[in-house]
Amino acid sequence: MSKALIIGNGPSVLENKLGKRIDSNEFDKVIRINRWKFNTDGTEHKQNFSEFAGSRCDYWVVNDLHMGNGLVFKKHHLYEQVLICMPNFKWNPINEVALKVKEIEDKYKNISFIPPPYEEDVNRLINFKPKWPSTGIMSIHFAINHFNEVYLYGFDTYDKKYDALHYFEGVDSHYGKNKFKNVNNIDHSPEKEKEYLNHMIKYKKIKLLK
Repeated sequence: MSKALIIGNGPSVLENKLGKRIDSNEFDKVIRINRWKFNTDGTEHKQNFSEFAGSRCDYWVVNDLHMGNGLVFKKHHLYEQVLICMPNFKWNPINEVALKVKEIEDKYKNISFIPPPYEEDVNRLINFKPKWPSTGIMSIHFAINHFNEVYLYGFDTYDKKYDALHYFEGVDSHYGKNKFKNVNNIDHSPEKEKEYLNHMIKYKKIKLLK
C-alpha cells in the first residue's frame, strides 16, 4: 500500500519537531510545495528548518510562475519528480499550450504538468471559481489519485493567528502582514480550501499527521 506525505508551508510546521519522522521510511514519497527550500532566485533559505520540517523531498509541486523565474529548471534535477501546476485558464488556447507543455516534458524527463481535468475535478467537489485552487490543493488532489494513503502536515489555510504566510518567512517578508487583511481577495480562497480539506478528511481521503 503506497503512502505519501505532503508538507505544506504553513507556520504551524514550526510547532512540532517532526523532522526525523518526516525523513524516515514511514512514507513512500514526501511531497513539497513551491518555495519550501528556495528563494525565487534559487538561493536556499538562510535558516535550517529540518528539525521541524525534515529535509526529504521526492516530489516537488510548483506553480507555473516558477518557470518564468527559472527556479523549476535550475532545481528539477534534485527531485525524483517535479509537477507543475498551471491554472486551467492559462491552458487557452489549449492546443498551443499543450504543444509547449509537451516540449518541456520531452526535454526534462522528470518534469510533468498536472493536466486540466484535475482542477475540473476539484471544482466539481468545491467550486473555487472565479478563483482557482492553490498549488497545495492541487498537490493533494494529485496525491489522492496516485497513492493509497495521503497524510498532510502544515496546511494552515492562511490562518490569521499566524503573523506570516509561510514558516520560512517572517512578518517582514515581501508578503507582509497586510496580506492577511484582504486574504480572500487574493488568487485563492481560504474558505474554499477549508471546505475542500474538511470534505477530504470527512470521506477519509486524507489524514492529518500528528
